[in-house]
Amino acid sequence: MNQPLVRKYVAEGLLLFMGLATGIFLFCWFRVWIVGELDTAQFRQIIDLLPKDWRKFASVDFDWLVSYLGRTSLTLDEPMLVSMVCAWGLVRGSDVVSGELSRGTMEMLLAQPVGRRQVYWQHARLTILFLGLLMLVCWFGMSMGIWTTSVEESTYPSIRVPIIDYVIPLSFLPPKQDTIAMASVVNPIMYLPGLVNLFFLAICMSGFSAFCSALDRYRWRTLGIVSAFYFANAGLKMLGVGSEKYAWAKNCSLFGMYTPAGAIQRTQVDAMSPFWIFSYSPEGEITGLGLLPQCTLLLLIGMGFYGIGMRVFEKRDLPAPM
Repeated sequence: MNQPLVRKYVAEGLLLFMGLATGIFLFCWFRVWIVGELDTAQFRQIIDLLPKDWRKFASVDFDWLVSYLGRTSLTLDEPMLVSMVCAWGLVRGSDVVSGELSRGTMEMLLAQPVGRRQVYWQHARLTILFLGLLMLVCWFGMSMGIWTTSVEESTYPSIRVPIIDYVIPLSFLPPKQDTIAMASVVNPIMYLPGLVNLFFLAICMSGFSAFCSALDRYRWRTLGIVSAFYFANAGLKMLGVGSEKYAWAKNCSLFGMYTPAGAIQRTQVDAMSPFWIFSYSPEGEITGLGLLPQCTLLLLIGMGFYGIGMRVFEKRDLPAPM
């Protein structure tokens, strides 16, 4: 490991990392706190008013979505959070070749006792390492939201019918309000499958960004291409989820392999579900790939892009600094 190279890459990305880490931490904390402002009974009433056709837009069962774990898990589906995490991989990946060429520093960098392969893979290792740190920040922000939030539970009076042991809620009477800690109903460990899914999605995006960087000499153009790639994948998933006619579009998007809330829901039911090949509906029907195949495919695609980018970088002619 070349220590000066490590220090150079850390120094170049530190400011971006600190900004993204701060934004991710505050967003996750605030998003969990927002969930605590609406108790389960009130949220269920809102869900019951929604048209049944709208349920197809949800990535999880509505009955599970009512729970505090379900609603806080949707934090990982928030476009703002996913964009902030992937921004690290996209921005840093774009810098490895075209960034150095744009600044006119590639010639000076390769004049040192380092090879192209070492320059490329050291940058990739640090990018992935800091992605892992962003996942820890995300988990810690959600955990802090849970540990510092109290929620109000509404309980309606009820009567129990003897002999048949049937409970009848008296919803026409005012409910009883109880304040409890969110930590008593939500375990932050349950978020880990969703965070693993997000981690591998970001690796895939960073690999594509490094591949585009290896092809180009202008970083602004690389960033434009990778941004278009990111939003095209997000748009394909939205199209596939929102329209039964174009359901195939979801399978054409990398975001089709990103289902964090669904992975968390399945893990709550069965701790071994992340290792299943397929995911199943409550009725036993196959609904898609399981978490392990999804993450494996994202990793293979991302590392494939990294590998092709490395080959391109090794063989291409580098333009002289302007």
